[in-house]
Amino acid sequence: MPLPVLPPAVRVIVRGWLNSNQVVLRAPGANVLVDSGYCTHAARTIALVEEALEGEGLAGLVNTHCHSDHMGGNAALAARFDCSVSVPAGEVKHIVPWTPQSVWMEQFDQVAEPFEFHDTIAAGESFEAGGLHWEAHAAPGHDMDALVYFAPGPRVLIAGDALWENGMGFVWPEDGANPHIDAAFETLDAIEALAPAVVIPGHGAPFGAIGRSLATARSRLTAFSADPVKGARYAMKALFVYALLDKGSMAVAEVAGYLGRVPCHRKLAERFLRREPRELAEWLLADLQRSGAIRLEGGRAWPTMPA
Repeated sequence: MPLPVLPPAVRVIVRGWLNSNQVVLRAPGANVLVDSGYCTHAARTIALVEEALEGEGLAGLVNTHCHSDHMGGNAALAARFDCSVSVPAGEVKHIVPWTPQSVWMEQFDQVAEPFEFHDTIAAGESFEAGGLHWEAHAAPGHDMDALVYFAPGPRVLIAGDALWENGMGFVWPEDGANPHIDAAFETLDAIEALAPAVVIPGHGAPFGAIGRSLATARSRLTAFSADPVKGARYAMKALFVYALLDKGSMAVAEVAGYLGRVPCHRKLAERFLRREPRELAEWLLADLQRSGAIRLEGGRAWPTMPA
């Protein structure tokens, strides 16, 4: 299927899975960037943004949400370009004050640099960027305070992790009623009502014809709602592969200790998976190797996808 056509002022820097995509919205003297990638790759992000800007400056940086792969480059980009930083209003409580648990670093064994923001944006508000009018819409589920940005003229949606071509960001499992899954279904309904012609996801290439993508995301949410254990397995696999992308690799002998030590994995194991760390590590590595998400070589686990 051919790639959808974006307005000339909208340039998408497609990254791997450790970093979110960056969306550059070009306008003379008023260039805006949406999302900034992971902090350990900030130098690469800056180089890519500089290339997209073609020698121009950057006036503003806007985040869809404040997970570490979407805001990790905020501090470095603000220092390089002296640009303003805007975050979703609901995310302020996760970054002020800045603590080891800010943007869930401690919980998920991730890293992020503290940054200053200059203003917030809330659902129902809007901004001008790239010569286009962008509406902010609430997009809870994967992140309960996330926003998506929609340009109604060309019907372009910057979706963050609310919708990818083959799914969406994982939703945290719960026993019984799950407000995260309920919210994610509402977000998908809202995206469908907007009827975007082009979706720019937080990960993966831009796409059109959103029907199949919505169906895939809804099917997974339905399965996770019916079986929280399945949702917990999916979340653990996603988080562990992300850790491998961050670290480069991990010794197989260290995986059990890692799963027992990192809070998110320990909680998933205790509440849903009911396995001791060693048994859990054996299952996790075997399942990820079978799916092709990792390879085992030299006594280490390596991710197969680009960071």
